[in-house]
Amino acid sequence: MLARTRHQRGYVVLAVVVLGAILELIGVLTYAQSQVDYVVVGSINGVIDDSVADYVSQLISYAESIGAKIVVLELNTPGGSLEAALKITTALRESPIPVVGFVVNRWAVSAGTMILMCTHYAAMEPGTIIGAVQPVMMSPSGEYVPVNESKILNPVYKEIEVCMKMHHRNTTVAREFVYHNLVLDAEEAKKYHVIEAIAANLGDLLAKVNGSTVYMLGKEQVIVLHSIRLVYYEMPAGLKLAHWLSDPFIGSLLTSLGFIILLLALATHHLAFVSLALALIILGFFSYGFSTSILAVAVLLTGLVMLFIELFVIPGFGVVGITGIILLIIGAFMMFTSKPVYIAGSTMRAAFYTLLAIILPLSGLASIVIYKAVRAWRMKPVYTPSVIGKRGKAIDDIPVGGTGFVMVEGEYWQAINKGDEPIRKGDHVLVLDKDGSILIVKKAEPSN
Repeated sequence: MLARTRHQRGYVVLAVVVLGAILELIGVLTYAQSQVDYVVVGSINGVIDDSVADYVSQLISYAESIGAKIVVLELNTPGGSLEAALKITTALRESPIPVVGFVVNRWAVSAGTMILMCTHYAAMEPGTIIGAVQPVMMSPSGEYVPVNESKILNPVYKEIEVCMKMHHRNTTVAREFVYHNLVLDAEEAKKYHVIEAIAANLGDLLAKVNGSTVYMLGKEQVIVLHSIRLVYYEMPAGLKLAHWLSDPFIGSLLTSLGFIILLLALATHHLAFVSLALALIILGFFSYGFSTSILAVAVLLTGLVMLFIELFVIPGFGVVGITGIILLIIGAFMMFTSKPVYIAGSTMRAAFYTLLAIILPLSGLASIVIYKAVRAWRMKPVYTPSVIGKRGKAIDDIPVGGTGFVMVEGEYWQAINKGDEPIRKGDHVLVLDKDGSILIVKKAEPSN
């Protein structure tokens, strides 16, 4: 009895030890989980446009939603739209999470430098460059011309200076960036206190960021990273499509192709292809700097109109309907992945009215052409009686086997004399047959 009691006590002690070990393990795992620091990594590659601005806003919102410690924004860009860059700098200033700008691969010049200077911690890979922030505009001949107007240069300079001052960087370089197109490599940028670090890769960057002090709206914040977990946030597919369409070369190609198809459709009376031309022209507007959301709505509405015309106006289903379906897919694809834009402010209103001024005349022209085409398709064919067996008069002398002109029922025809005797001018002729547009005739006796 005593042995059994001892065995029972042993089991109880063992159970308590195992339970304690399990609880300790759960505590360790919970603590380890609580020490995971998420680092969200995004990237800007290529030209900066409105879709890139939407992407950066979504990147910061996503990082905030998962409780990330920092956002790393990799930059490899030749610049782009000034308006889009200003949207990005505003998003960076309002970000509740520190954003680390990291120039990789090649460069971050022009608008890319502006964005880098507004990040909370700026770094560059060895061999990369920044600078050359003077705005340019495209001349009518297609050349890029530097802008020297103070109304444009001064706000750009001040935007960079304010950002550099907020993050305790060398503000004297801001003027050189804008007014003299200063270009710096990584070593020079670090030497002149334009950036905080030079990092060989992402791992090296995070090691240097860890423990550093950044300034969030004037307040110091120390970045402390424990167990780092990287989360890569790529640009959504809809914004990728909008970004691809925003390329100036793609936009000019689509617009030119659209106008060529429009002219060919009108010249050859293949009016259904007007819808395809209109679709290409509208898609080409993405390269002119308009809002992605506004253009997505325009594409969606145009697709709906084309599909309605195909289903309820034009018999059958052809180019107009297929084009409408494609536009519907593209418009919905981009509208639901881009950030909503509210039409407010002079810039957005100007862009909106410009878009209307371009789309409405083209839509009106397309509507008129489609209406005329529908009327022509719905018209009953006019009955044209055959001229075979009809009588007429010779306009020319026509020898046997020769050709000349005759008039049959008030119309001039070219005719071949297949009779046994020549036909003189003014003689009556009888139409025996028709070969294409040429009549086969013979001399006929005058009718009573």
